[in-house]
Amino acid sequence: MRIGVTFSPTDRWEAIVEAARAADEEGLEGVGFWDHYHSQRPEWSYITGWSAHAGLAMVTSHVRLVPMVLCGPNYLLGVLARESSVLAIISRGRFELGIGAGDYEAEFTAWGVPFPDAPSRVAMLEESIAALREIWQGKLVDWQGEHVRLSAAASTPAPPQSPRVVVGVGKSRRMIESAVGYADELNVYADEDAIRAAHVAIDRSARDVTVSVYRHFDYGNWPADLRADLGRWESLGVDRVFVNAGYGDDLAGRVRELAAAHR
Repeated sequence: MRIGVTFSPTDRWEAIVEAARAADEEGLEGVGFWDHYHSQRPEWSYITGWSAHAGLAMVTSHVRLVPMVLCGPNYLLGVLARESSVLAIISRGRFELGIGAGDYEAEFTAWGVPFPDAPSRVAMLEESIAALREIWQGKLVDWQGEHVRLSAAASTPAPPQSPRVVVGVGKSRRMIESAVGYADELNVYADEDAIRAAHVAIDRSARDVTVSVYRHFDYGNWPADLRADLGRWESLGVDRVFVNAGYGDDLAGRVRELAAAHR
């Protein structure tokens, strides 16, 4: 099992850079951020976004860049195409498109953006990824779907290879059943029933899809036995665990603690 870290929520950029370099040196699998532009309170500030992932690409050499996860409805498809391609290029193929259908309604309400219902958001994501896989080939794309409509659309330069698509499904059976048909990886919450449901859906699909877990530790709630906590998910057939290490003062220390627990 492989280990990744999410540097959210924190606004301490220098600490993030130090921790990303530590993840690179310690051989961890991935680094990334949450994906919300809205802060419910001004004092709840944290760094995120395409530019933050690009910044980490420039100070690391091996670790993969995996957002946990992008909110699909926040982006026009053309923006997703351009930003994902550029990140794939500047990271030399280390970028993975971690993306979900979006469920943070408060963000949409605060900024006056319509919030589609759940079936629409799930269908929009499925169509968007299918269209992106065509666009990533560097050709003109025509697409006439229910939610995605393209007419001779292109975004070049194309990435050196299509990024892996990691779909955040949480505990949603609707998302699992949809994403198993097009994702390379299903990222679920740390919930045993959700993990089992993901494996059942993958077996039924006969597709080569892996399962990862997002492990969220609230502030001050880092487990006493981190090795045992990680081992629990490995025993359930999880391929990767992404742990949020953004709380606290010593981000690099948390990264090294994760690496030590994984050895």
